[in-house]
Amino acid sequence: MSARQEKSIFFDAIEIESEADRSHFLRDACGDNPELLASVQALLREHFRSENPVDRPVLVDLENTAEFPGNDSASFVYTPGTTIGVYKLREQIGEGGFGLVFVADQETPFRRRVALKIIKPGMDSPEVIARFEAERQALALMNHANIARVYDAGMTSHGHPYFVMELVRGVQLIAFCDRHKLSTTDRLELFVSICQAVQYAHQKGIIHRDLKPSNVLITLENGKPIPKVIDFGVAKAINQTLTDRTIYTRFASMIGTPAYMSPEQAEMSNLDVDTRSDIYSLGVLLYEMLTGSTPLVQDRVAKVGFDELRRIIREEEPPRPSLRLSTLSNEIVTTVSANRSLEPARLLSTVRGDLDWIVMKALDKDRNRRYATASALADDVTRYLNQEPVDARPPSTMYRFSRFARKHKLAIVTTSIVSLSVLFGLAISIWQARVATIALRKAQISESIANDAKSELEQFTEHLKQANNLLTSGYAHVDARNWAEAHAAFTTATQLQPRYYPVWIGRGSLYAKLGLWDQAAADYQRALELGSPIDRAEFLGVSQLFLYTRNQTAYQSLHAQLSVTSIGDLSSGAIARGLLIDQTVSTSVAQQIADIAELRIAECTATPDDNEPRRRRERSGMPLGARLYIAGWAHYRAGNYDQAVQRLQEANDDRRTWSGHGTAYPLLAMTYFKMGKTDQAKAALEKSRQQLNTWLHDSLDGPDVAIPIPWFDWIEFQIEYERAELRINGKLPPVNLMQAKRTARALSAVE
Repeated sequence: MSARQEKSIFFDAIEIESEADRSHFLRDACGDNPELLASVQALLREHFRSENPVDRPVLVDLENTAEFPGNDSASFVYTPGTTIGVYKLREQIGEGGFGLVFVADQETPFRRRVALKIIKPGMDSPEVIARFEAERQALALMNHANIARVYDAGMTSHGHPYFVMELVRGVQLIAFCDRHKLSTTDRLELFVSICQAVQYAHQKGIIHRDLKPSNVLITLENGKPIPKVIDFGVAKAINQTLTDRTIYTRFASMIGTPAYMSPEQAEMSNLDVDTRSDIYSLGVLLYEMLTGSTPLVQDRVAKVGFDELRRIIREEEPPRPSLRLSTLSNEIVTTVSANRSLEPARLLSTVRGDLDWIVMKALDKDRNRRYATASALADDVTRYLNQEPVDARPPSTMYRFSRFARKHKLAIVTTSIVSLSVLFGLAISIWQARVATIALRKAQISESIANDAKSELEQFTEHLKQANNLLTSGYAHVDARNWAEAHAAFTTATQLQPRYYPVWIGRGSLYAKLGLWDQAAADYQRALELGSPIDRAEFLGVSQLFLYTRNQTAYQSLHAQLSVTSIGDLSSGAIARGLLIDQTVSTSVAQQIADIAELRIAECTATPDDNEPRRRRERSGMPLGARLYIAGWAHYRAGNYDQAVQRLQEANDDRRTWSGHGTAYPLLAMTYFKMGKTDQAKAALEKSRQQLNTWLHDSLDGPDVAIPIPWFDWIEFQIEYERAELRINGKLPPVNLMQAKRTARALSAVE
């Protein structure tokens, strides 16, 4: 015979009013088990006897407490080991405003462990005893899975009322939720069960009036959390006479816990307190389950006086849960979010909206605007969990559609996909005819471009063959001093200039345009050895080329010639850029280059009505963007950082006249770094990386093997980019595989 089976049959039997029907039910339920039948019948006799202590009033005369037995009741202390009736007290597990709670062992008619609540010694005033009597009688009426069940009631030998109830081994609500890091959904499901328990009590005519986390214990049954509402010590009957004796409640005595108390409880007027007071307390519980804090924080409750506390409860509107979360400190909101297994931003977005509306409706100061019942509150929370429109939110077509769409997301997505597919197919059919025509035109244009590129490549290779034929014929190896003899030995068909270094320059230029830097540097070095002057236009970028290929001997030789150039020659782009690439260039020289560059910019940007500047523009082949670039570079070397930033940005933006736009990004990065603007420096450096990859991609993607910008601009960009990476990040950039691939492709095309 199991105690669980015995209890189940007993509780079912007491619901049957007819004694004959009850006897018939017992015979069927107990079957061939006479011991089970006898035990249940004993329980029923005890339950239905007329002198049952649950049905017997505790108070004989509230006005004369001297009639209670035991004159020393006020000084008597209940301790573990004390026997009260058939119950032996064990450890004390709780203490309320006027009651003590013990674990106790029941010895007859069967053994079980229970919770026994007893009036505090010295607290047995008529008012307190009346409330205690209301509690035990209220609990005796209720039989719900989420409400602690009452078993027995009586009076101690010292005149203290007590009742015996189900021992709930559980953890208080908020502590359990945080300890197990329950998600918002799990917390809401627990809250729905609590609402259902309160609704059951309301149907029995009982108002709890002190709902708070410590009065809701959570136990685990088969791994599932089950809430148990306890402590109806301040309950009030609606249509019964359980608490008639509480009408003498002392004025200015609030029943309940302030942080969870409804405005009408704090009013303490003739206004009747009804079930909607518990709705308010449930709203506070939900608020705390969501945010980790009550609307009226405990610190404030402790600091204000009694009258101010009543005013706050009656008049001040609580902040929305999402607003409370947004105002918490980072440390607190991180803890609250972690206890709900969410990121802070995700928790805020979850609470904002429907949950805000539900909580604020339950916490309305006007009880007529709250949920009418605990069941209505539970239903709205359930609607939220089911992604349905909630009653708390003011209805709107858009809102209801959004909730409908969220609930039926799969069906709506499927329908939308089908509809879009039909429309898309129709659009494709109309578009394809147009695309076919455009594709044909593009193919024709691409073929033309490919043919042009092929032709240009053929010209490149043909020129290289001619140069190689000349250079390998033995003619180019003649020393310059024997030029007259060598020249007479060749036919005039070679069309060579009086000096033969142009052949080396020509081939070096071809190699440079293909990006074959080592080959180009070798040819230019040979041209210098044969006496080529450095002020030729073909020498633009040669100094940079020697520096980039680590040809120190040639670089130092060329740079020595550049350094002794007269100031007037600084207007030459080749000389100016050759000097600026050297990190040791003096500030004074850089400033002179900057001044001349600014003068050339002014001439280039003069109005067309000014004939002289126009003629100067016509005489000069240098684009405006290149002038801006040289000016910005010179200002950077001279330490004029603001002017450098302005000119370098203008150079990058000049897409109309300068094909080398974008090469100024590394210089711009280093200028910002010199100015202490690290973020802007890193942004410009990132632009440099992107620009490099774009150029490399373009040179690999098209049919042409030449680099997409003038080769001397490319060389300067590479050098300054490496310097910028080293200065800003402290290391050289990684090897660019795209560049290696592009070089291999160029070599393959030449061979």
